[in-house]
Amino acid sequence: MIIKKLIVIIFFFILTVDISAQNEREKIDSLLVELEIADDKTKIDILNTLSENYWNYSLDSSFYFANEALNLAHILQDKKGISDSYNRIGNVYYYQNENDKAIEFYEKCLDIRLEIKNSKGISNIYNNIALVYQVEKRHGLAIEHYKYALNESINRNDKKDIASYNNSIALIYNNISDYKNSIKHFVISLEITKELNLENELAQLYNNLGNIYGEISSFDEALQYFFNALEIYNKRNDQAGVSMIYNNLGTVYQSLSEIDKALDFYKKSLSIDIITGYKEGEATALNNIGTAYDSKGDKKMALDYYNQALVLNTELDIKGGVATALNNIGLIHLDAGYFEKAFDNLIESTRICEEINDMHGLSNCYNNLANIFLQQNKYIQAQEYLNKASLLAKKINAKEFLVESYKLYSEMYSDQKKYQKSLEYYKLFSALSDSVYETASSNKIEELKVKFDTDFLEAENKILKKDNTINILELERQKNIQKYWIAFSILIFALTLLILRQFQLKRKTNELLKLKNQELENTNIKLSKSEINLKELNATKDKFFSIIAHDLKNPFQSLLGFSESLYLNLEKLNNEEIKDYSRLIYDSSQNLYNLLGNLLQWAKKQIGSMRLSPKIINVYNPILDVLDLVQLTAKNKNINIINTLNKETLVFVDKHVIITVFSNLLNNAIKFTNKDGEIKLSSKILDNYIVFSVLDNGNGISKENLKKLFRIDQSLSTKGTENESGTGLGLILCRELILESNGEIFVESKLGEGSNFMVKLPLSEKL
Repeated sequence: MIIKKLIVIIFFFILTVDISAQNEREKIDSLLVELEIADDKTKIDILNTLSENYWNYSLDSSFYFANEALNLAHILQDKKGISDSYNRIGNVYYYQNENDKAIEFYEKCLDIRLEIKNSKGISNIYNNIALVYQVEKRHGLAIEHYKYALNESINRNDKKDIASYNNSIALIYNNISDYKNSIKHFVISLEITKELNLENELAQLYNNLGNIYGEISSFDEALQYFFNALEIYNKRNDQAGVSMIYNNLGTVYQSLSEIDKALDFYKKSLSIDIITGYKEGEATALNNIGTAYDSKGDKKMALDYYNQALVLNTELDIKGGVATALNNIGLIHLDAGYFEKAFDNLIESTRICEEINDMHGLSNCYNNLANIFLQQNKYIQAQEYLNKASLLAKKINAKEFLVESYKLYSEMYSDQKKYQKSLEYYKLFSALSDSVYETASSNKIEELKVKFDTDFLEAENKILKKDNTINILELERQKNIQKYWIAFSILIFALTLLILRQFQLKRKTNELLKLKNQELENTNIKLSKSEINLKELNATKDKFFSIIAHDLKNPFQSLLGFSESLYLNLEKLNNEEIKDYSRLIYDSSQNLYNLLGNLLQWAKKQIGSMRLSPKIINVYNPILDVLDLVQLTAKNKNINIINTLNKETLVFVDKHVIITVFSNLLNNAIKFTNKDGEIKLSSKILDNYIVFSVLDNGNGISKENLKKLFRIDQSLSTKGTENESGTGLGLILCRELILESNGEIFVESKLGEGSNFMVKLPLSEKL
């Protein structure tokens, strides 16, 4: 069951820009009086101001006054007045949703403001253009023009505008799920806002950051930012802000499965909204309380709050809220087995989602309707809604709804005993679930990178402060020198003493400068090393968790899925189907066994518990043992393994290294060799080394993937010829063991022509 969550991000800086609203009718009357007695130059400004003040009353009047200002400005050749008039006309077109005309007049305004170098006006008009592109969801152009406005603000050191434009850029990046850049710009805005001591804007920034960190499941950071915002709102007695933060805290605690805490904060939010009469917030809180009770398993309480949310949203004519409440009520009835009630609520939610063009809500409703029919064994109707849900989810790239569609498809075909189709959709479900997980993991990694970048910036700031200290010392030195020369002119008798002191001071200052420069150099070296270590640490950690949470999970899922199907359907399956399931279970077990072996060996290697004891040994028999182990896998694909090794092959190496390396190389060769293929194992003496070769005529490796082999910081997981899975960990382990054995491993491969993995090891200890 997917429940739509409401996350509110508030736009917070009110810029002194050209698009603004004035609601004071008295001001208009006053301006009309001033217009009658003003000189022509002043009339231009008054007419443009009147145009601005008429935005909320009459766009026709606004357009009239802007054109009057433009005509007078042309007569007087007042370029600033002309640019302001173009801007006002552009604003009218913007409010009339004639965006092309708005852009046309904004660009005319921009050309003049660039010509007269009106920096504040340039920033404002870039902002207006960005707003138009933002409304049209042309996010790249919107960000580009906000950055133009930002750069202009930086040039004039307008800190409030710098904070504001960084905030606007961050909000767009958040809307397109580019969380790294969103956090980066929010943090910049946050630091400036702290410096300016703008409490209200600071609280809203904390809220924005809390929402982003909640979105990427970094709940500790989200809670910290929300509590920071709450402290400010409580201090300012801003009840609307307090209610909003309580609601957001409830959302985070619900995501952490701390339902009682979530309920506590949701109910606090509801109480404030009831007292302050904020009906929209009250409706949101009612729905959220319902979702919390739903998560807790208390369906009766959940239904009660959903119904309250439905009534209030209906009164307020908030169609999105009505659709959400109906969807949630329908799911409660579905869980209880009241299919007719569930259908009535969900079909009405579907109708409203279509009306308001809520494609995500519509895809969710289609899945839920399909589930109703699936539970009643009405497969034709279920498939009809699943087709709608999956097509729409693909169109809007809503992976969470597509995952649910694939899962329902798999269950539907399994119920119909169409096990092959069920397996196909289960694989799609599993693969897409992993993709969603990898996206979340990637967001977490991006968050860590942003943290590192932020720390790095702080370190740079410290260095700059040291530079400033040095500059101050240098200025002081120059002032002292001037004083000494003045004293030299007055006190001729002290000439020798003053010259000596001058050189002494210069020497000390140079020594101090040298010392400071050395400190800066050492600091830079430490920062570079820290960056490298952090990247290596992140790469190792990411690989380890990827294997445990992803690659280790998949074989278990397959093993459990196939064995469960075999157990539940044993009496219904024929011998051929039982044989197929048994083969799938065996393959999954074999893959899991190989993965666990490599994982354990690699883990022992990382913690330093693996100790190699190389000595001169005959490696023929250990390699022969490995060949015996892989023969069954090779036989299943009818692959011929040719062993041309000399029976007296002596090498200075640990026996464990030989077994691990050749087990991985031969298993990989079998995996990527087609049926009826061939693998050749050979060796040759080269100076004081022996070079082993594992040559196959399989798929081969692309140039791009060749660069990723043996690297812990590169993700490479390629399917075999029979769709066998892998992690790339085995080759990384092989490389580490061979390097520690004073050897080398390298590969030659062409896509479609096979691969040749070569291992070079010493013949004796004295190398």
